[in-house]
Amino acid sequence: DRANPLTARVVVNRFWEHLFGIGIVETSEDFGSQGEPPSHQELLDHLAVELMKHDWDTKWLLREIVTSATYRQSSRTSPELAERDPRNRLLARGPRFRLPAEIIRDQALAVSGQLSDKMLGPSVQPYQPKLGLRAAFGGSTDWDTSPGEDAYRRGLYTKWRRTAPYPSMVTFDAPSREFCTIRRTRTNTPLQALVTLNDPVFIQAAQALARRVLHEIDADESARIEWLFRTILTRPPSNEEFNRLQRTLTAAKLHFEADPEAAGPMATDPIGPVPDCTDTVNLAAWTVLANVILNLDETLARP
Repeated sequence: DRANPLTARVVVNRFWEHLFGIGIVETSEDFGSQGEPPSHQELLDHLAVELMKHDWDTKWLLREIVTSATYRQSSRTSPELAERDPRNRLLARGPRFRLPAEIIRDQALAVSGQLSDKMLGPSVQPYQPKLGLRAAFGGSTDWDTSPGEDAYRRGLYTKWRRTAPYPSMVTFDAPSREFCTIRRTRTNTPLQALVTLNDPVFIQAAQALARRVLHEIDADESARIEWLFRTILTRPPSNEEFNRLQRTLTAAKLHFEADPEAAGPMATDPIGPVPDCTDTVNLAAWTVLANVILNLDETLARP
């Protein structure tokens, strides 16, 4: 009923929350008198009315928001803005927040060329540490990693056990599904950095990226660094960023040349043997560089 646009307001607020990190009504679970008032009442009402006029076309709503000047503005802030509007409720800058747990994993697989585009079907079981399974099931480790491309399907298809949820996603605040979660929290702890630096999924993504850059870019080191950076972040590196990455690569090569035994595991575990005609030390160094870029704040956040 157009005379009661509550449903339309809730839908609009959900889309806004997904795109901006916080809804026009912050308490998206409560639009009643106990909830927070809208930060922009007229905007919420306008979008709700237009959504109904467009026959509840959510694609129209999404396009309307993401093509707006508000959404497309830079997310860079200034000391003045940080003081006056630390939570960006006045929308003086573009949204910036960490990506959801599932997308962080999917993104790493996608840029490395490993992500499977297979759709539908039963849940899959990507790799997870055996220690967590033993703790959850009293010694049982009946989680068998799915074979082939099923191990690299989108996080949407990951099998979920409430007694033992997928560890890396829970670390990035994916809900355990023991109860309904209206809004996900976003914590910031060292555990998250430990996951993206050491979890086999992310290490394997870095190894696959290193193999891609050495195989696909038959050019000098500079071109390879720029390709790797652009592939992950979809922009070229600045001069300062390029110089830092070059120094990191050089340091990694020197480290593995001094300790060749360490190069083998870095280049092959868990992805597999080194391809023919590929130097293990060089491959390990590029794996380190790929892992560094995959761990940048800009990589893990919605810019």
